[in-house]
Amino acid sequence: MTEKNDRLRKTDSGKDTFIQSFPDLLKSSFGENLLSVMLYGSYVRGGFVKKVSDINVLIIVQEPDPAQLEAFGRSARRIMRRNRITPLILTRQEFNNSADVFPMEYFDIRDRNRVIHGVDETESLSLTIKNLRHQIEDRLRGEIASLRQLLIVARGRKRVLRQYLKLWAGSLNTVFRGLLRLKRTEPIPADHGDILAKIKQTFDIDTSPFNKLNRMRGGQKLEPVPLSHALLQGLGELIRIVDKMNL
Repeated sequence: MTEKNDRLRKTDSGKDTFIQSFPDLLKSSFGENLLSVMLYGSYVRGGFVKKVSDINVLIIVQEPDPAQLEAFGRSARRIMRRNRITPLILTRQEFNNSADVFPMEYFDIRDRNRVIHGVDETESLSLTIKNLRHQIEDRLRGEIASLRQLLIVARGRKRVLRQYLKLWAGSLNTVFRGLLRLKRTEPIPADHGDILAKIKQTFDIDTSPFNKLNRMRGGQKLEPVPLSHALLQGLGELIRIVDKMNL
């Protein structure tokens, strides 16, 4: 086991027995076709919120077999629902060939993961800052569109909008880490607050709406309507910054 994964192993608590049982379910479904199983995201990076955050699992197989996928769905249904496990199943070729499309997520996975079966598949990835910049702009514009849609659906109902914002917030820290990578910031902080402090320092923008969003996600009741307006303004400022970058 690598030093990185040895360190991440310490974040697991005794109650997380799925780490022992989940690989066995995968092996029983995929057999020799299973190449690697890696945990990533907030569960190993930090910032995991119980009953809100998903446990992200990257599953690498040799070949896609629909029958094996169906078998896995039947055998792992309960454990995935109980632990909010979100599986991402790719072939090794698909994973390597999509590095130019998903560099933001793959930089994150490569930076912090825990291998629970097989080897660390991120070591063979080819990731570039240029591709990262394009994806970040695309994601920021998508986040603005999503937030506008949330405002439409919520129709001013505070409870509904607050719940939508909690779910929507989960993807933003991936974008923020990507922004720091564009500026070659190392190391990338793990804590939400530290990430935002670094964003404020690096890009000289007001990050208070995003700090409030993190507090809301952690359970603090804040006014969601003015917060959503401030978030739209903050996202717009980040887009203008990324637009001006010449990498």
